[in-house]
Amino acid sequence: CQLCHRSEADPQICGEKLQGYGLCIHEFCLLSSSMGSLQLSNGHSLPHREDDLVGLLGFLLSDIRVLVNQARRKRCCTCGQGGATINCCQTGCDQSFHLPCAREGGCATQYIPLDRAFCPMHYPEQAV
Repeated sequence: CQLCHRSEADPQICGEKLQGYGLCIHEFCLLSSSMGSLQLSNGHSLPHREDDLVGLLGFLLSDIRVLVNQARRKRCCTCGQGGATINCCQTGCDQSFHLPCAREGGCATQYIPLDRAFCPMHYPEQAV
């Protein structure tokens, strides 16, 4: 996967591999990258189109390539490798991580409106 850099990953966590157009990306890595992701050159997050038949899962191929290139400079707070595309949603926090590193690194992703991600320092705690 050009986002998490894992050739073999649990499909329950990362989803199936999407291959084509010179790209190889896990479906959940791509979807998670749209949550507060790196900003594209136009200053916006990775936009998702309503039509899943556009590009890959509704993301334009050109936008995915820009994301992959920009992500190379972002280091994962868990494994230290480049390509981390999921950013902590806490204002002022610059921690990023790969989707398969989330569990082992104490990070969290929430797939309920609003989709958000948290680094270990800002992991939400629920009152008992």
